[in-house]
Amino acid sequence: MQNKNKKNLYKIIFITILLGFIISLVGCDWFSLGLLNIFDPQAQIRVNYTEIDLTEGVITLEIHSINEVEFIGTGFEYDYYNGTTKISSLSKIVGETFYVAPSDTPGLPGEITTINLLLYYQEAQDYMIANPSITELTCTITLIGTDGSGHDITIPITVDLPALPPGVDTTPPVANIATTPSPATGVIPFTVGFDASGSTVASLPIVSYVWAFTGGDPLTATGVTAVSTFIGEGTWLAKLTVTDSAANVYVAFVTVTANP
Repeated sequence: MQNKNKKNLYKIIFITILLGFIISLVGCDWFSLGLLNIFDPQAQIRVNYTEIDLTEGVITLEIHSINEVEFIGTGFEYDYYNGTTKISSLSKIVGETFYVAPSDTPGLPGEITTINLLLYYQEAQDYMIANPSITELTCTITLIGTDGSGHDITIPITVDLPALPPGVDTTPPVANIATTPSPATGVIPFTVGFDASGSTVASLPIVSYVWAFTGGDPLTATGVTAVSTFIGEGTWLAKLTVTDSAANVYVAFVTVTANP
């Protein structure tokens, strides 16, 4: 009987040591990943989104591993929904290759990789504009990649996250032109600086500033600021067109007087 008890004790000690060894190899999620993960471990990846900016349409992700297997992200799959109905024509995979280092200590977070992702692309905006009955578009994003052991891994990141504020904003931005000098009156050749930084938005950001100058050199320009030289006598026109991310447009004008 005593020998039998000793044998049972040895078995318990052996099993305890084995379990400790297994946990040290694969971290705290080894039960959920199955026993095969002991001998062929796959990366255990955690994804947190730390910031969501619906105005800019950007989500910030922090990605890390909690075991000793590296991960190579190869892209993100986007699926858009109107309520519970998937809009298949908007589904896409965006290539965003990045590396996630393995953890030095199993069970503890390794080095964090930060990724900034757009929540929606031009196709999504165009779809909402073409379908005004849609009041809200939601987005589900899935991380796709391969770990250092060759396993293909997909990880859901967000589910039903608002991709755009409810409804499509049809209120255009307001273009504002400041000139240097002001008023824009001078002697030819007359160089004028133009500044659109005083333009204002309703809710969506301005994505383009386009300038056109009659009688100017150059005749066109893009960007918040521009410079043009007027070499001919007369009263000329400077035109600014601003466009926001929902394709709302506003146009402003200012006159330039060039004297001999």
